[in-house]
Amino acid sequence: EPVKETKPGKTKKRDARLPGLDLLEDGGPGKVSEADINRNVAIIEKTLADFGVPAKVIAFKTGPSVTQYAVEPGYHERGEERKYKVRVAQISALANDLALALSASPIRIEAPVPGHSYVGIEVPNRKTTNVGLRGVMESESFVRINSPLAVALGRDVSGSALAADLSKMPH
Repeated sequence: EPVKETKPGKTKKRDARLPGLDLLEDGGPGKVSEADINRNVAIIEKTLADFGVPAKVIAFKTGPSVTQYAVEPGYHERGEERKYKVRVAQISALANDLALALSASPIRIEAPVPGHSYVGIEVPNRKTTNVGLRGVMESESFVRINSPLAVALGRDVSGSALAADLSKMPH
């Protein structure tokens, strides 16, 4: 199973016969502008509300190519004391309408996000960021793998470095 981590680790002790990591480009963690995030939050909330689905964006995670928005379903009110939670299927059914409103295609809806009480909506970033091998190889997740077969895999949706031990993978 891949190990995730965002913090840079101490550089792994490398064999003197291997070239240094300074030959590799870092790539750096890409940042989406705050204006783009705020615009998308407003569009998501307004589009859902226009279709009678009350919901609120409670968090977001930015990665190299997509930003995941955590959308908490609201309640439908029927009568004075009767409230019904919005069904996750109602949000999932609006994927095409959200993609049109956000001018982004394709979007992906993770409904619900495992272990959380919200729905994840992944929207492609306007500008993708290159993921450099050096940044992943210098991450704590790569350094923690004490194996000569450590493999730098890349970055996940939230920008965390992913690494794995090839010797522990099924083969």
